[in-house]
Amino acid sequence: MIDGWINLNKPKGFSSAYCLNVIKSKFKKIKIGHAGTLDPLAEGVLPIALGEATKTVSLIHLLFKSYLFEIQWGSETDTLDLEGKVINSNEIYPDKREVQNILKKFIGYQMQIPPKFSAVKINGKRSYELARNNLAFDIDERKVFIKNIRLLKHENNKSLFYIKCGTGTYIRSLARDIAKSFGGFAHVTKLVRTRYGNFRIKNSNSLEKLIEKESTANFLKYVLDIQSALIHIPSIKLNDERINLIKNGMKVSLVNEFGKVSLDNIYTAALEKPLALGYLKSGFFYPRRVFN
Repeated sequence: MIDGWINLNKPKGFSSAYCLNVIKSKFKKIKIGHAGTLDPLAEGVLPIALGEATKTVSLIHLLFKSYLFEIQWGSETDTLDLEGKVINSNEIYPDKREVQNILKKFIGYQMQIPPKFSAVKINGKRSYELARNNLAFDIDERKVFIKNIRLLKHENNKSLFYIKCGTGTYIRSLARDIAKSFGGFAHVTKLVRTRYGNFRIKNSNSLEKLIEKESTANFLKYVLDIQSALIHIPSIKLNDERINLIKNGMKVSLVNEFGKVSLDNIYTAALEKPLALGYLKSGFFYPRRVFN
């Protein structure tokens, strides 16, 4: 049984689901999932969960993501990237200083409307399905958080940015909104996720290396342990009778270790093996997900 994470560098031109299915074909009896879908035209870090690590995917979504993205000024497409058709255009091309100054208003919490070509659900349907069928619909705005955004390069009608943001942030929508601040239009021409929590692009593995050039036996050297993705979660290693109680889904006292505190999430391990995810309430650990 393989349990852990793979730091995949998703190639441009392939959907996240496609990459997942390619890896699934190599390990047909192992449960596989991923954290943080990337659009086909996007590339970069795509954390892949194997086996018991799939139980921790929901906790990975709490982590910050970093991207490099390039936008082209002067035109907006229906998909807000290179894949779509141009629906709006003008000749408003802000200079470098104007772009740098406007970025300040996009730091912090923002209300953002996701792209119509996205996986957001509208009455049970994915919005991209409705958009492809030319159906009229609205998407509610949602709160997102941008920790930092910087202009790295600006020339001709293109700008390159770095951003660190929270879950749910759509870079395509951000490009649209930045352009709107000038009364103009823009769309994303390049998008690279450089980091997702503890997963960095410099330590990532190409799909080709993982699948085409490596045997199943050698594949294990690319698998990271479950806890490596949970550095933001308090953890504790146990070596006493509480292990069996937790395995049976029972609460145990961690008052001696943590005091009478309450925590939304905590990771427990039995020596070097993952034990359970759960929460602390007044010093007592309540397991939510027990690892096999």
